[in-house]
Amino acid sequence: MRIHYIQNDPIVTLGFINEWIHDKNHTLTCTKMYENETLPQLNSFDLLIILGGRMGAYDEEEFPWLITEKKFIREAIDSHKWVLGICLGVQLLANVLGSKVYPHSHQEIGWWPISLTEEALSSPLLEGLPKEIEAFEHHGDTFDLPEGAVRLATSGGCTNQAFSYGDRVIGIQFHPEFTNEMIHGYKKDAEGQVFAGIYCQDPSEWIDKHSNLNGAKTLLFTILSNIEEAIMKLEV
Repeated sequence: MRIHYIQNDPIVTLGFINEWIHDKNHTLTCTKMYENETLPQLNSFDLLIILGGRMGAYDEEEFPWLITEKKFIREAIDSHKWVLGICLGVQLLANVLGSKVYPHSHQEIGWWPISLTEEALSSPLLEGLPKEIEAFEHHGDTFDLPEGAVRLATSGGCTNQAFSYGDRVIGIQFHPEFTNEMIHGYKKDAEGQVFAGIYCQDPSEWIDKHSNLNGAKTLLFTILSNIEEAIMKLEV
């Protein structure tokens, strides 16, 4: 399987996704939007992964390459590519599909319970997953659910935690791809910052949550494997 990922921020990397791709021996290519790299031809990949970033989906004036990226995402969807968006990635998907992205009334940072919806439990993309997991969050924006999309997950702090659009597009607000090392890096960057609010954990609570990390990793690998299976069936 050929996988292309879009990196929007140098500190937000593939994390556990890289481990899955390496174990599966799939082909991997990348476009770093913050370095103004050129996006690929649509026929050069099977799955597009859109990673997160510290900017907002609406910050086109400060980050004009977001305009190019959104156009490319729209073209990928229209070309019936499989697309997975995470954090900023899900917000870009929502925006491309006609919904608003905007600052939430509060931040959601740290490990929080995520509940899958009944629709999620019957989705081929999420087959085999438990109804609830603990997931790492690090966002201050949210989005309206696009018309025609199906809500797949929710939390106490954010109604729209995941959605699917058709049978080939899935977006996730939380971070199942984050490794413990990545979260340690976020903790270091957060030194001196004050995280106030009902859905903001102290950075000391972020790290070394190995049971939570394994649960989130299992969710991520299940989604990727379900996408892989669907793609491979088409190639037979």
